Parts: sequence; C-alpha cells; structure tokens
Amino acid sequence: MSSVCRERFRSILPLLAVAALLLTGLRPARAVDADGTAKQPARLLVVTVTNGFRHGSIETAEGVLERLGRESGQFHVDYLRLPPGRPGQPQEPKRKDGTSDADWKKQEEASKADLEKFKVADAAWNKTLSELFAKAFTKESLDQFDGVVFCSTTGALPIPNLDDFLAWVKRGKTFIGFHAAADTFNASDAYRDLVGGIFAGHPWNAGDEHAFVVNDPGHPIVNSLPEAFRWKDEIYQYDTRFVPDDVRVLVSLDMPHSTPKEPWHVPVSWIRDFGQGRVFYSNFGHNESTWNDKKFQDHYLAGILWALGRINAPVTPNPDLQAREYLHGVLAAAAAAGAGGDAAKATAEAEKLCTKADAKCAANPGWASSLRPMLLEIRNADAAARTAAYAKVVAELD
Repeated sequence: MSSVCRERFRSILPLLAVAALLLTGLRPARAVDADGTAKQPARLLVVTVTNGFRHGSIETAEGVLERLGRESGQFHVDYLRLPPGRPGQPQEPKRKDGTSDADWKKQEEASKADLEKFKVADAAWNKTLSELFAKAFTKESLDQFDGVVFCSTTGALPIPNLDDFLAWVKRGKTFIGFHAAADTFNASDAYRDLVGGIFAGHPWNAGDEHAFVVNDPGHPIVNSLPEAFRWKDEIYQYDTRFVPDDVRVLVSLDMPHSTPKEPWHVPVSWIRDFGQGRVFYSNFGHNESTWNDKKFQDHYLAGILWALGRINAPVTPNPDLQAREYLHGVLAAAAAAGAGGDAAKATAEAEKLCTKADAKCAANPGWASSLRPMLLEIRNADAAARTAAYAKVVAELD
C-alpha cells in the first residue's frame, strides 16, 4: 500500500469505528466530530439540593446521569449536593393523660432547650449550604462548566444572585431541568422565564398510569418514545405564567385518555432558546422506575446533547400545536362532565369531539389559537360557568 493510501486509510479509521459502534447499537466512548476528530466532553454541574419536598428518586437520577455521560463520552458531571449532617427538627411534646403539672413543665422546658439546640445546628448547616452555593455560582466557577442541571430541586435555592446565573445561561450556556426543577424558585418570574413553567399541583399522581402523546414525532429528543403511550409517573400542571410562544413542546399529557380530565393543556417535555443559551426540561422522573427505563434514559440523553449543542433539532415554538392540545383538554373535560361518572363513555365522547377538532385544525392550523382567550377563561371559572363554556366551545366544532 502506498504512503498516500495508508494516510487516507488512517484518516477514515475514526469514522469507521464510530459507524461500527452505531451499527451495533453501542455509543462511542468519546465524543467525535463529523470529521472523526475527538471532541472534548462537556462538563455539567448537577444540582440536587432541595429546600422543600425531596424526591426519593434523586440518588438514582444522579447515578443515571453520570452513567449516560460516561458511556456516551459526551459529558462529565460534577454534583452540588446537600451537605451531610442536616439536623432533624425536634417534635413538640404532647401531654399524655395523667401527666402532672410539674412533669409537664419539665417536658416543656426540655423541648424548648432541644429546639434552641436545633436552631443553632440548623443555622450552621444552612451557612455551610450557602457557602457551597456562593463558591459554585461565582462567574469563575460557572465558567468551568458548559451547563447546569437542576435535578428535582425544590424551593428557593441559596444562589447568591439569580439574575447573574440567568445572564450566564443567556450568554450561550445550557440549562437542563428534570421533574421538580419546575417546583423551584416558584415566586420568581425571571426563573419561570428560564425553565418555562412553574408547578401548580399534580392531579396525575405517581402511582397511577397516565396517557401521553408525542407532539413532535421524529424530533431527535423524543425518538425513543412511542407516539402514544401510557406510563406511571407524577405529572405536573403549570400555573398561568406558562407562555406557549416561548417553548417548543415535545410531549404532552393525553388528556382525553387520562384521569382526571382537566380543561387545559399539560405539557410534559419542552425545549427553548434562552438568549444564546439552550434549555431542555422534562417533567418525567418522579418515580425511580422512570429513571431506570431505557426509553426515558435515551430521551434524557438526547435532550442533554441538544442543549449542549452536540445535536441539532428544531426549536421554533409551536403555540398552534399547544392550542390544539389545550382544546383537547377542554373537550375531554366537557365529555367527562356530561358522562355522569362513566369513564368509558367520557373517553369515547372525548375521542369523538377531538377528532372533529383535529379536522378543523388541519384545515386551519391557527383555528385553535383563535379560541385560546375563550379556553383560558375556563380555568378559573366555577362549575356553572364551566358548563356554559363547554357548550360554547363544543358549538365551535360545527
């Protein structure tokens, strides 16, 4: 073989190796550009700190994210976790029958002393937590990372300056949120603007099976998910600050085939541009079984890679599609209201109404969006007003 041929053969070896791995269903051990040159793995800061409810799936999620990064060769993870040794708050004593006044006074005094000790220990623990965030969220520290992941974080985290963090993402970094990331900084409109939606309850609970629809079949982030499927997980609805024009929704709750049937849209996974940065959010992940399931792991990995700019995919918001899903929710709730508690009848009627709505949307993609003001009024209406509104919406189908 000539020297020229040998050099050409060497130049295509990396491409052949990657192709072989893909054909066998394995991921390459290192990130590789299109020309076969090695690409440095990205670095992600995974935050699993909670200031409120703490999900039991967090430790499982940490392990899954580390493994996805390692096996794909696309990213490394560092963790910002709760410091160890968090003190437990003492319980108030309850006076038992037959306790003398003198003994009860001693119990109250002991309880008061325990509470004071707890306050001192808790203040020290929270000081340690704040110091960890102060170090992790300096510009110098953040600039070592390509992105930040909020993995089922809850409450107001002690980030020293939230606006500075949001500006960091806008300059071209990555933000990824899983499950309760939408139950974090609930009072902040600026954080809502980043993540896309803020938690407003979960009528669809973790122990029940719910129906889902992939809104964007063929999109790389949802290629691993069936176009319609059922799964057990806890699914959030979002408050009225959710802005359809901000996000591209990829997965929604399939309201006609779920219980309860509420008259609104429940997006489940979405992406968006945030300045020069990218945001990926998925509500899936309350249950450990979700994190351990390959189709969701592939969903998470693809979302992470898109957010890191490792794969390209459409990100243009889809408000007309979201309006159609909102209409589906209203029609499903209308069907349930008229079914007298007969679940099968409610689902059958919802399917019938949604088929008619979809035909009108196909003929006029903006038709559902034109109904949005009418649909939004239903959310806060009382029962009597909802009944009248349902009739008005159903009449629009003819």
